[in-house]
Amino acid sequence: MSTAGPSISTNDEAVLTFAASLLDSVGAQASVPAEVVTPCLLAATLLESAGGQAHRVSLVDGQARPSILAALAALAQLDAGTFAGNDVLEASRAARDALAELG
Repeated sequence: MSTAGPSISTNDEAVLTFAASLLDSVGAQASVPAEVVTPCLLAATLLESAGGQAHRVSLVDGQARPSILAALAALAQLDAGTFAGNDVLEASRAARDALAELG
């Protein structure tokens, strides 16, 4: 269920869904430390609030770090107005925090 305010483009919705899916999938990995899982799941939830819809996907190269980096790179493709939304900004910060925890 999306709680996004103003409508977003189909492209932005696809980007939000892709990024949320990657972050949610990182968070579902038993081998990933809790310090990484928590911000990834938070980020996925925030991106769903912004208009994405997370689905379980394979991790990039089967690893957390490249998957988080891919999610952040995808978010850079959002329309400036969508990216500037509080949920997207907070999700980006949470994903960045997850990367920092990976060292």
